[in-house]
Amino acid sequence: MKIFFNRIVRKEPYGGGSHFVTAMVDYLLKKNHKVVFHLNDSDIDVAFLIDPRPGDIGYSINHILNYKQQVNPRIKILHRVNECDKRKDSDFMDDLLVQTSKYTDKTIFISEWLKKYFIDKEFKNAASSKVIYNGCNLNHFHPKENKRKNRKIKLVTHHWSDNWLKGFDLYRFIDQNIVGEAYEFTYIGRYCKDYQPENTNLISPLWGSNLGEEIRKHDIYVTASRFEPCGMHHVEGAASGLPVIYYKDCGGINELCLNHGEEFKSFDGFKDKLELVSSNLDLYKEKIRYQNLDINMCCEKFYNEILELVK
Repeated sequence: MKIFFNRIVRKEPYGGGSHFVTAMVDYLLKKNHKVVFHLNDSDIDVAFLIDPRPGDIGYSINHILNYKQQVNPRIKILHRVNECDKRKDSDFMDDLLVQTSKYTDKTIFISEWLKKYFIDKEFKNAASSKVIYNGCNLNHFHPKENKRKNRKIKLVTHHWSDNWLKGFDLYRFIDQNIVGEAYEFTYIGRYCKDYQPENTNLISPLWGSNLGEEIRKHDIYVTASRFEPCGMHHVEGAASGLPVIYYKDCGGINELCLNHGEEFKSFDGFKDKLELVSSNLDLYKEKIRYQNLDINMCCEKFYNEILELVK
């Protein structure tokens, strides 16, 4: 098969969608399929649509539709939906995704929450579409024994986006009210420009094994990200052996954290859950099901969908 992606491989700090492309392309190449990033060939079998917008290489859903109409009418369009307006408080993404759904041959959502979100928005075939969760590279993100020896409990989170809805109200609260004799807090990534923390350890964006190594230095992963279609940060945190404390309006995050995490609804609730998880670290770590966080399982499921699409 020959598969076109409208986003490129990026082996550097970037958003979760880009890391999925990197993993999926590697998976397809190992299966001896050809991957292209331009619509120059007349024999492309599948267009793997990551985002209907033009993006970094300039190919939108309109370019793919023009290719289908003028060059190769047999091409199939597979759309991995990982966005929505609620995620960043925008006002254009939902309409674009709904319009795109009219032209795609198969849609895959990255969480049940996102699927239900679009069922009510006249998204074509949303109810019958499948869900495939994100995964990460377990060679980069894996646990290790981390003996505390009466030291402070180390909290960590990481984000590529610096949008306030990534949970910076909680991160500010932790900076002002939690960091002290019992706890440390590290933020990895691009910090929101609206607030300069005073007690938080700030680390520039990391990627791959370097990111996994840094996360493993900590004990608990925290996220207050709102309305995430699925997200990657909590997946990488758990795969590194950390239980996760997450906000109630997290979108699809809780679908991969229910077994090894705790939900909070307020700052006081966060403090209670932090004490609970801190007192039972080993118990929560034992509940992490690493096989469910594996990018290879994610890619295999997408590969099976591609095979079904072209048969």
